[in-house]
Amino acid sequence: MKTAQQIIGLPVVSIFDGNEIGKVKNVIINASKGTIDFFIIDSGIRSLAGGVIPADRVLGIGEYALTIQQPDDISDIVKIPAAIELMQKNITVTGTRVLTKKGSLLGEAGDIYFNDEESSYNIIGVEFVPAKSTTPSGIIPRSSIITFGKNLLVVQDDFVEKLLESPSAIEEVTEDEKKNYNSEPDIAVSQEPAAVEVPPVPVEELKDDLFRIETMDPVQAEEPAEADLNLLPEEPELSQPAEDASMSAAELFEHRQRQFLVGKKVTKTIHDASGNVLVNAGDIITEDLIQLVKENGKLIDLVMNYEE
Repeated sequence: MKTAQQIIGLPVVSIFDGNEIGKVKNVIINASKGTIDFFIIDSGIRSLAGGVIPADRVLGIGEYALTIQQPDDISDIVKIPAAIELMQKNITVTGTRVLTKKGSLLGEAGDIYFNDEESSYNIIGVEFVPAKSTTPSGIIPRSSIITFGKNLLVVQDDFVEKLLESPSAIEEVTEDEKKNYNSEPDIAVSQEPAAVEVPPVPVEELKDDLFRIETMDPVQAEEPAEADLNLLPEEPELSQPAEDASMSAAELFEHRQRQFLVGKKVTKTIHDASGNVLVNAGDIITEDLIQLVKENGKLIDLVMNYEE
């Protein structure tokens, strides 16, 4: 078991070559599943966007480092639509207000406890910081949490009665839940995935499809339309091969990401490391603006704050 604060700042080590290739900058939470799905990495290299490690690529999280198999396990976030969608939801948990099912605000959420023995990295508890001295503090068990929201952590009305006093108590509860789960009939186990999976909202699904179309490589882009080449516009088809042939894979990927962003509107003012304004909310994204933000190491902020 680990907490989010214990891993933020940890070195990221590739066991393939034994090198430290960055540090853990933050985590990306999947609110619908109550899991940590990605780890944001600061590698010190300014690329088109930030680097992330999918949870299933992490070999382990120890006291000294988070380990992965090889450097290629770190991906640009723009290559993973699921990571972008989760970041846009901005579920932080820590610092959000704790609201009961009946609408009482009793305090704030502190650090996150999660299971680091599995690649799913399930959240198993959240530290509770009461607003009043008369309310006890402790750790909210996962079973008492209803919703992980952007600004609110919604919990059961009786959560105070079920607060855990220490991290060791979480481990005991987790072990009991595993035993109960393993002892349930097969039919109960087979029903769990249906209860967890929620059908995606059609609008978001279309948005993801659009992003995949914008970012797929040339081979992928040509395959679906191969049977209907006569229906495609002639000019793009004539100019694209020459452009693609002159670029490396990395250059082509960045070029397409720039094309995807150009013309969209910035929704948040972005500052440089000194606090100076780089981009104002409402600005239209141009090639020059992308280059300026990239040179200041703030392109991830641009990627996460735009609209059509």
